[in-house]
Amino acid sequence: MLMNENCRNEILSENTLDYLLEYFIDDEARPELQDLCYNLASNRFAVIYEQGNAYMEDTSPGIKIIPRCYGLLSSEQVLESAGVLRVRNRPGLEYFGAGVLIGFVDTGIDYAHPAFIGDDGTSRILHIWDQTIEAAGPEDVVPGFGFGVEYTKENIDAALDSENPLEIVPSRDEIGHGTFLAGVACGSIDEEREFEGVAPLSAICVVKCKQAKQNLKDYYFIGTDNPCYAESDIMLGVRYLFQKARQYNMPLVICLGMGTNQGGHNCGGILGEMLRDYGDYRGIFVAASTGNEANLSHHYQNNALTEGERVEVELRVEGLQRGFTTELWTSATDLYSVGVISPDGEYSGKIEARLGERRQINFLFDNTVIYIEYLLNSYENGDECIRVRFQNPTEGIWRIRVFNDNNYSSRFDMWLPMKEFLERDIYFLRPDPDTTICDPANNDGIITCGYYNSAGRSSVAESGRGFTRANAVKPDFAAPGVDVYGPLFFSGRYPANGEERLDYARYGFRTGASMSAAVTAGVVALLAEWALIEGNDAAMDTNKAKKYLIRGADRSGLTIPSRIYGNGILNLFGVFENLRPRP
Repeated sequence: MLMNENCRNEILSENTLDYLLEYFIDDEARPELQDLCYNLASNRFAVIYEQGNAYMEDTSPGIKIIPRCYGLLSSEQVLESAGVLRVRNRPGLEYFGAGVLIGFVDTGIDYAHPAFIGDDGTSRILHIWDQTIEAAGPEDVVPGFGFGVEYTKENIDAALDSENPLEIVPSRDEIGHGTFLAGVACGSIDEEREFEGVAPLSAICVVKCKQAKQNLKDYYFIGTDNPCYAESDIMLGVRYLFQKARQYNMPLVICLGMGTNQGGHNCGGILGEMLRDYGDYRGIFVAASTGNEANLSHHYQNNALTEGERVEVELRVEGLQRGFTTELWTSATDLYSVGVISPDGEYSGKIEARLGERRQINFLFDNTVIYIEYLLNSYENGDECIRVRFQNPTEGIWRIRVFNDNNYSSRFDMWLPMKEFLERDIYFLRPDPDTTICDPANNDGIITCGYYNSAGRSSVAESGRGFTRANAVKPDFAAPGVDVYGPLFFSGRYPANGEERLDYARYGFRTGASMSAAVTAGVVALLAEWALIEGNDAAMDTNKAKKYLIRGADRSGLTIPSRIYGNGILNLFGVFENLRPRP
């Protein structure tokens, strides 16, 4: 919801800063919202848009929150491994996802690909909200959001019947990530090319997420050209999917193939809390993956420090780069302070931990500026977060001196950005591969899957490892994610209607955490068909679906719970085996 129609330009402008603001649905008279453009992302948070070019260091924590940056969780036969074929081959268990809506907030979708066209020749996609396309006028914007353009199934079908589909529906997937995930989760059966999505009869809804503004990337010193998305825009996409599910009165499975290394790796951040809230609704399910950070040396965990003790955390910066951000997290009862030592030995001194403390340090013998920000009671359940941002860091070994200011022993964790946001290698010299699941998947209200190689039933070194910082068991299980077969996007001019379009269809293999999220989302859609469409469990939500899948997981040869496999390997057939009466 927006204050006025003029806000459309404010939302898209690079001279506008996007913040998250805690908000309550009956609180529209709040002073912070007066004369501002805003969107409601949930019943708890609003996205507000303010004029400005750079995020200010004096932003009050807990009032206006700078969104995190999310990246795509992909590196570079599934149905059998996930137990889907064994289910379909049993009389009475022929589930294909009919009556279930699967939603994606991603890079868009190649809607002309045969993987998304039904047997009747029409699209299985009910809606596409393309956040990247600017509406021609106020009447064309998506109601309740104020930006982007929405395309309906009728629009898409008309495009498919035309000689030039892009003249009618100009939404494209230039990256291919969203197309591949949607195909793996719910692509139509193509016997000639030996392809079949996990839930090939489900309906599809897609949000093509616009990329983060440059001012947000500048704040986090993200200097790469890799796709980068603002937490606020993802949240709006999730809300859109929820509204569409309610419009059609259909169960909804949300597949999220994005993640971030920012945050406390415990509650999943604001996005994680929002997904948990939606997942508590009957018929709403959320699936996310662990990411690909386990063997990149981007996590540090220190053994408990005694009262007054200090430790130096060493990290190596390779080559010249614009900058990066690292965060230290510890529990709400703990208190830590930090100081920074450059590769030349210059020391900032201890920066005392105080509420709202922010410090800028200019190193005399380097061209490096460091910003230290203390969030003693962060918005993520009140835990302490120390954010250290490095601008123009000198190559070499930097040391962050961490002081235990408690009167008791305690420990802390630190994370570097995900690989996709770094221009050169940066890594801890004494890393810990555990607790490397990307947010929001650390939230207990999300179905979280690691990934493994189904060809040899072997683990993958890159797959994010549990447990959460609070030692809760994550992932919930592991799903196939190596050399997964799916539809590839088309980068040229769409072929005309008819047989030409069938000839252009291409399929290929991709590897990464996102693939396992797509497999899991498809499996959840089949489970939702059994539970909600067939009426076997009318109260099923995300948590109940997760428990079904955990009970059915294949645990043979595994020590459970596992930091890699969680509670086992995804096996839909095992779910129904456990439900079958035994003599």
